[in-house]
Amino acid sequence: MKLIINGDDFGYDRGINLGIIDAFRMGVLTSTTLMVTMPGTEDAVKLKEQYPDLGVGLHLNLSLGRPMTTGKTLVSASGDMIKPRQLPADHHYDLNELREEVHAQYQRYLDLVGEKPDHIDSHLFSTDEVPEIKQAAIELAEEVDLPLRHHRIGKYSPVTFISHHTYDLAPDLDYIYDRFEDITQSEYVEIMTHPGYVDQYLLDHSSYNTQRAGELDFLTGQTFGDFLRDQNVDLITYGQVPKL
Repeated sequence: MKLIINGDDFGYDRGINLGIIDAFRMGVLTSTTLMVTMPGTEDAVKLKEQYPDLGVGLHLNLSLGRPMTTGKTLVSASGDMIKPRQLPADHHYDLNELREEVHAQYQRYLDLVGEKPDHIDSHLFSTDEVPEIKQAAIELAEEVDLPLRHHRIGKYSPVTFISHHTYDLAPDLDYIYDRFEDITQSEYVEIMTHPGYVDQYLLDHSSYNTQRAGELDFLTGQTFGDFLRDQNVDLITYGQVPKL
Protein backbone atom coordinates (compact mmCIF):
# COMPACT_ATOMS: atom_id res chain seq x y z
CA MET A 1 0.00 0.00 0.00
CA LYS A 2 1.09 3.55 -0.75
CA LEU A 3 0.08 5.96 2.00
CA ILE A 4 -0.22 9.74 2.09
CA ILE A 5 -0.36 11.18 5.61
CA ASN A 6 -1.67 14.72 5.23
CA GLY A 7 -1.61 17.46 7.85
CA ASP A 8 -4.49 19.87 7.23
CA ASP A 9 -4.51 23.62 8.01
CA PHE A 10 -0.96 24.65 7.07
CA GLY A 11 -1.02 28.43 7.34
CA TYR A 12 -3.68 28.60 10.05
CA ASP A 13 -1.20 30.00 12.54
CA ARG A 14 2.41 29.68 13.71
CA GLY A 15 1.75 26.83 16.13
CA ILE A 16 0.06 24.65 13.54
CA ASN A 17 2.73 25.48 10.97
CA LEU A 18 5.52 24.35 13.28
CA GLY A 19 3.60 21.24 14.30
CA ILE A 20 3.15 20.19 10.68
CA ILE A 21 6.82 20.78 9.92
CA ASP A 22 7.90 18.73 12.94
CA ALA A 23 5.47 15.94 12.04
CA PHE A 24 7.24 15.81 8.67
CA ARG A 25 10.77 16.39 9.92
CA MET A 26 10.66 14.03 12.90
CA GLY A 27 7.73 11.78 12.05
CA VAL A 28 5.79 10.10 9.27
CA LEU A 29 3.76 12.98 7.83
CA THR A 30 4.38 13.34 4.09
CA SER A 31 1.93 16.00 2.94
CA THR A 32 0.06 19.12 3.96
CA THR A 33 -2.39 21.62 2.49
CA LEU A 34 -1.95 25.38 2.63
CA MET A 35 -4.65 27.85 3.62
CA VAL A 36 -3.92 31.08 1.74
CA THR A 37 -6.27 33.38 3.67
CA MET A 38 -5.04 32.91 7.24
CA PRO A 39 -2.65 34.78 9.60
CA GLY A 40 0.04 32.11 9.28
CA THR A 41 0.02 31.81 5.50
CA GLU A 42 3.24 33.64 4.71
CA ASP A 43 5.04 31.96 7.62
CA ALA A 44 3.97 28.58 6.22
CA VAL A 45 5.33 29.46 2.78
CA LYS A 46 8.72 30.35 4.27
CA LEU A 47 8.80 27.06 6.17
CA LYS A 48 7.87 25.13 3.05
CA GLU A 49 10.90 26.54 1.26
CA GLN A 50 13.14 24.84 3.83
CA TYR A 51 11.57 21.40 3.27
CA PRO A 52 11.13 20.84 -0.48
CA ASP A 53 10.29 17.14 -0.05
CA LEU A 54 7.12 17.97 1.88
CA GLY A 55 4.14 17.61 -0.44
CA VAL A 56 1.95 20.72 -0.34
CA GLY A 57 -1.56 21.14 -1.71
CA LEU A 58 -4.19 23.87 -1.55
CA HIS A 59 -6.63 23.83 1.38
CA LEU A 60 -9.59 25.72 -0.07
CA ASN A 61 -11.24 27.84 2.60
CA LEU A 62 -14.90 28.70 2.12
CA SER A 63 -15.82 28.44 5.79
CA LEU A 64 -13.54 30.57 7.97
CA GLY A 65 -12.76 34.28 8.09
CA ARG A 66 -13.14 36.67 5.17
CA PRO A 67 -13.07 35.64 1.51
CA MET A 68 -10.62 37.06 -1.00
CA THR A 69 -13.43 38.19 -3.28
CA THR A 70 -16.60 40.22 -2.72
CA GLY A 71 -19.34 37.70 -3.46
CA LYS A 72 -22.35 38.44 -1.28
CA THR A 73 -23.46 34.81 -1.00
CA LEU A 74 -20.05 33.73 0.34
CA VAL A 75 -20.62 35.36 3.72
CA SER A 76 -23.08 35.86 6.52
CA ALA A 77 -24.32 39.25 7.71
CA SER A 78 -21.10 39.59 9.72
CA GLY A 79 -18.99 39.46 6.55
CA ASP A 80 -17.43 36.13 7.51
CA MET A 81 -17.70 32.91 5.56
CA ILE A 82 -20.01 30.24 6.97
CA LYS A 83 -19.08 26.82 8.33
CA PRO A 84 -20.87 24.08 6.35
CA ARG A 85 -22.78 22.77 9.33
CA GLN A 86 -23.93 26.27 10.25
CA LEU A 87 -25.38 27.13 6.86
CA PRO A 88 -29.00 28.29 7.17
CA ALA A 89 -31.44 25.99 5.42
CA ASP A 90 -32.42 28.78 3.03
CA HIS A 91 -28.85 29.79 2.14
CA HIS A 92 -27.98 29.53 -1.55
CA TYR A 93 -24.49 30.10 -2.90
CA ASP A 94 -24.02 31.82 -6.22
CA LEU A 95 -21.92 29.36 -8.21
CA ASN A 96 -20.13 32.09 -10.14
CA GLU A 97 -19.11 33.75 -6.87
CA LEU A 98 -17.73 30.44 -5.64
CA ARG A 99 -15.84 29.94 -8.89
CA GLU A 100 -14.30 33.40 -8.52
CA GLU A 101 -13.26 32.70 -4.93
CA VAL A 102 -11.66 29.29 -5.52
CA HIS A 103 -9.79 30.68 -8.51
CA ALA A 104 -8.58 33.62 -6.40
CA GLN A 105 -7.29 31.26 -3.72
CA TYR A 106 -5.60 29.07 -6.31
CA GLN A 107 -3.94 32.11 -7.89
CA ARG A 108 -2.75 33.34 -4.49
CA TYR A 109 -1.16 29.94 -3.90
CA LEU A 110 0.69 30.26 -7.20
CA ASP A 111 1.79 33.80 -6.38
CA LEU A 112 3.05 32.82 -2.92
CA VAL A 113 4.65 29.47 -3.67
CA GLY A 114 5.69 29.89 -7.28
CA GLU A 115 4.50 26.45 -8.38
CA LYS A 116 1.30 24.42 -8.55
CA PRO A 117 0.02 22.60 -5.47
CA ASP A 118 0.15 18.82 -5.76
CA HIS A 119 -3.54 18.41 -4.87
CA ILE A 120 -6.61 20.24 -3.56
CA ASP A 121 -8.80 19.70 -0.50
CA SER A 122 -10.95 21.94 1.69
CA HIS A 123 -11.43 23.21 5.20
CA LEU A 124 -14.23 21.56 7.19
CA PHE A 125 -15.11 19.20 4.32
CA SER A 126 -16.91 21.96 2.42
CA THR A 127 -16.14 20.28 -0.91
CA ASP A 128 -17.97 17.19 0.35
CA GLU A 129 -20.83 18.72 2.30
CA VAL A 130 -21.95 21.67 0.17
CA PRO A 131 -23.00 20.79 -3.40
CA GLU A 132 -22.22 24.19 -4.92
CA ILE A 133 -18.75 24.28 -3.34
CA LYS A 134 -18.17 20.70 -4.51
CA GLN A 135 -19.01 21.70 -8.07
CA ALA A 136 -16.74 24.76 -8.02
CA ALA A 137 -13.86 22.71 -6.60
CA ILE A 138 -14.28 19.89 -9.10
CA GLU A 139 -14.30 22.40 -11.95
CA LEU A 140 -11.10 23.99 -10.62
CA ALA A 141 -9.36 20.63 -10.13
CA GLU A 142 -10.26 19.53 -13.64
CA GLU A 143 -9.17 22.87 -15.12
CA VAL A 144 -5.73 22.80 -13.47
CA ASP A 145 -5.38 18.99 -13.64
CA LEU A 146 -4.91 18.20 -9.94
CA PRO A 147 -6.27 15.50 -7.64
CA LEU A 148 -9.12 16.58 -5.37
CA ARG A 149 -9.55 14.83 -2.04
CA HIS A 150 -12.42 12.34 -1.97
CA HIS A 151 -13.25 12.84 -5.67
CA ARG A 152 -12.11 11.27 -8.93
CA ILE A 153 -10.45 13.80 -11.20
CA GLY A 154 -9.22 13.03 -14.70
CA LYS A 155 -7.03 9.96 -15.06
CA TYR A 156 -5.39 10.06 -11.63
CA SER A 157 -5.30 6.77 -9.76
CA PRO A 158 -8.02 6.79 -7.11
CA VAL A 159 -6.89 7.70 -3.59
CA THR A 160 -9.09 6.41 -0.79
CA PHE A 161 -9.64 9.12 1.83
CA ILE A 162 -9.59 8.00 5.46
CA SER A 163 -10.29 9.89 8.68
CA HIS A 164 -11.91 9.11 12.01
CA HIS A 165 -15.18 10.16 10.37
CA THR A 166 -14.86 7.16 8.06
CA TYR A 167 -15.55 4.88 11.02
CA ASP A 168 -17.69 7.26 13.13
CA LEU A 169 -15.02 7.34 15.81
CA ALA A 170 -13.57 9.93 18.19
CA PRO A 171 -11.21 12.50 16.64
CA ASP A 172 -7.84 10.95 17.39
CA LEU A 173 -5.49 8.71 15.40
CA ASP A 174 -5.53 5.55 17.52
CA TYR A 175 -8.22 4.11 15.26
CA ILE A 176 -5.57 3.52 12.59
CA TYR A 177 -4.23 0.45 14.41
CA ASP A 178 -7.61 -1.23 14.80
CA ARG A 179 -8.79 -0.41 11.27
CA PHE A 180 -5.53 -0.93 9.44
CA GLU A 181 -6.60 -4.12 7.69
CA ASP A 182 -9.54 -2.26 6.20
CA ILE A 183 -7.42 0.80 5.37
CA THR A 184 -4.96 -1.32 3.40
CA GLN A 185 -7.61 -2.66 1.02
CA SER A 186 -6.84 0.22 -1.38
CA GLU A 187 -3.62 0.71 -3.29
CA TYR A 188 -3.46 4.46 -2.62
CA VAL A 189 -4.73 5.92 0.65
CA GLU A 190 -4.74 9.36 2.27
CA ILE A 191 -5.10 9.63 6.04
CA MET A 192 -6.12 13.07 7.30
CA THR A 193 -4.39 14.44 10.40
CA HIS A 194 -4.23 17.76 12.26
CA PRO A 195 -0.91 18.07 14.11
CA GLY A 196 0.06 21.31 15.78
CA TYR A 197 1.48 23.11 18.77
CA VAL A 198 -1.08 24.87 20.94
CA ASP A 199 -0.76 28.65 21.11
CA GLN A 200 -3.11 31.40 22.22
CA TYR A 201 -4.42 32.12 18.73
CA LEU A 202 -5.42 28.49 18.32
CA LEU A 203 -7.11 28.40 21.72
CA ASP A 204 -9.03 31.55 20.89
CA HIS A 205 -10.13 30.56 17.39
CA SER A 206 -10.48 26.78 17.13
CA SER A 207 -12.37 24.21 19.17
CA TYR A 208 -9.92 21.59 17.90
CA ASN A 209 -6.85 22.81 19.76
CA THR A 210 -5.16 20.68 22.43
CA GLN A 211 -6.05 17.57 20.42
CA ARG A 212 -3.58 18.70 17.79
CA ALA A 213 -0.68 18.25 20.21
CA GLY A 214 -1.79 14.67 20.75
CA GLU A 215 -1.82 14.06 17.00
CA LEU A 216 1.67 15.53 16.74
CA ASP A 217 2.92 13.12 19.43
CA PHE A 218 1.28 10.22 17.60
CA LEU A 219 2.86 11.11 14.24
CA THR A 220 6.34 11.66 15.67
CA GLY A 221 6.29 8.72 18.08
CA GLN A 222 8.43 5.67 17.50
CA THR A 223 5.47 3.30 17.95
CA PHE A 224 3.58 4.44 14.86
CA GLY A 225 6.70 4.75 12.75
CA ASP A 226 7.74 1.21 13.63
CA PHE A 227 4.22 -0.03 12.93
CA LEU A 228 4.22 1.40 9.42
CA ARG A 229 7.65 -0.05 8.69
CA ASP A 230 6.54 -3.46 9.94
CA GLN A 231 3.53 -3.28 7.61
CA ASN A 232 5.78 -2.42 4.64
CA VAL A 233 3.89 0.80 3.97
CA ASP A 234 5.30 3.05 1.26
CA LEU A 235 4.92 6.68 2.39
CA ILE A 236 4.32 9.03 -0.53
CA THR A 237 2.87 12.43 -1.48
CA TYR A 238 0.09 13.30 -3.91
CA GLY A 239 2.80 14.27 -6.36
CA GLN A 240 3.67 10.58 -6.62
CA VAL A 241 0.13 9.43 -7.46
CA PRO A 242 0.25 8.31 -11.09
CA LYS A 243 -2.27 8.70 -13.82
CA LEU A 244 -3.90 5.52 -15.12
